[in-house]
Amino acid sequence: MNRYINCIAHNSSDGQLLMGSQYTAIFDCGMMFCAGETISNVKKALKGRTLDFLFLTHTHYDHVGALPLFRKEWSNLKVITSETGKGILLKDTPRRVIRELSLTAAKIYNVDLKFDYSDDLFHADITVADNEIISLGGLSVQTLFTPGHTRDSLSFYVPEIKLLILNETPGILMPDGSAYPCYLTSYNDMVKSIEKCSQLPFEHLSISHRGVIDSKIAGSFLEKALAAGRTCRDFILDMKNKNYSEEEMLNGYFNKYATETLLKYQPKEAFLANARATISGTLKDFFGHSGTCLP
Repeated sequence: MNRYINCIAHNSSDGQLLMGSQYTAIFDCGMMFCAGETISNVKKALKGRTLDFLFLTHTHYDHVGALPLFRKEWSNLKVITSETGKGILLKDTPRRVIRELSLTAAKIYNVDLKFDYSDDLFHADITVADNEIISLGGLSVQTLFTPGHTRDSLSFYVPEIKLLILNETPGILMPDGSAYPCYLTSYNDMVKSIEKCSQLPFEHLSISHRGVIDSKIAGSFLEKALAAGRTCRDFILDMKNKNYSEEEMLNGYFNKYATETLLKYQPKEAFLANARATISGTLKDFFGHSGTCLP
């Protein structure tokens, strides 16, 4: 595992470096407010080599926000995502949200973002299909469509070292060992994605915002994440059956899940946006519509 290096600069950010004999790749580039430190970590790990590829697990600001600074540092960098992700990055609204939430996060963490950039830097250079293989030399990256967190969510498998790199569809591993559910677009897609990943013969597991986790925890994480997702689904459906209003459902969700620890990972504004999406996605799966919880 010495070829897969943790370059995360802050617990709300992301960025894991994979070193092939011919090419190097990072999985997500993280938040803009800590991009300088992330890039420093990457350059230290590269030891003079260039950074060739950036694989995006999805296009949320905390995973792709630092892209303009990465492109400035490595002009040869090729960004890899799904066809859906490529389309999202070209739209005005996602670009605006990335900018706004990046600025919000910087203020929360008392960082003065002075770097200005063109939104046109947010684009993909390479699109991949499900189960496509990209060779880095001695290591290969298998792409896996695993929607549920977002429609463009990708996970990755490196068979030579039996490493599974997850996006947030299954959820996030919290410091106390619990799994926090992160499906936003569809509970049903989340279940299918977890089942898909469970079939892979992985020995090492990399989770968003954490990197490689202890092997004793890795073996049970997907099962734990599935259980957490079911609990979340049942909680939302119970509120729906009790005829909660949109505001009551959102407040109920906040009171259940917005712990002090979790809010250290993401600003309240981002949490609430995700909560609305989770509620709407669940209602759409089970009632054929999103109710009144769309943002």
